[in-house]
Amino acid sequence: MTVWHHEAALDDGTPYPTRNPLGDAQLHEAVNPQALGLSEADSRAIAAVHELGHAVVWMAGGFHVVTLGVGVEFSGHAQIAAASRWATTPLFAGLVAGERAVDRWLRETGLWTPSLAAMGELTAAHDRAAVFEMEPHPRPSFGDGPVDYSVLHDLADEALDDVWDQVMTALPTLVHVGQMTGDQLASRIAIPNPCKPNERAEAAR
Repeated sequence: MTVWHHEAALDDGTPYPTRNPLGDAQLHEAVNPQALGLSEADSRAIAAVHELGHAVVWMAGGFHVVTLGVGVEFSGHAQIAAASRWATTPLFAGLVAGERAVDRWLRETGLWTPSLAAMGELTAAHDRAAVFEMEPHPRPSFGDGPVDYSVLHDLADEALDDVWDQVMTALPTLVHVGQMTGDQLASRIAIPNPCKPNERAEAAR
């Protein structure tokens, strides 16, 4: 059973449960990589891993990836074009895969700490909001309902297991260039970018 920590809140005061405790870190420090001892290079890599987690899981799940990129201080985006498959399991897995990719990368590089892991969760606030905006049924909860949000984490982890090598293959390029189209990503990781529908686009950050 997942234990959720209730130390964090968003800027507007909305509670933000995390799987990992912030400990002595304050919220503003938790999303500040330098305050938690990360180099600028590692900070940019984390942002890139997050966006690649979204993009590669979505692409493998049948969604056309339009573009992805990273900015500064963990900012970034990954955009897909979605139509008839809106609100499917692969879409939810891709939305949640950003934060789970960060957690996995931190562990594999030996950088993982509870505070850094919580930081990775906090930077996924836009993604979590997107999940709830799609009104999944039943609505995931944080330890107090029939379906736990960690179930979505598990789906994302399983999807990342299948494409982690591709995420790592694309990472150096995205870190270096900052922006990629979905087709550029597809050519680098040898996963076809599905045909683009014409109905709707959704962006994750």
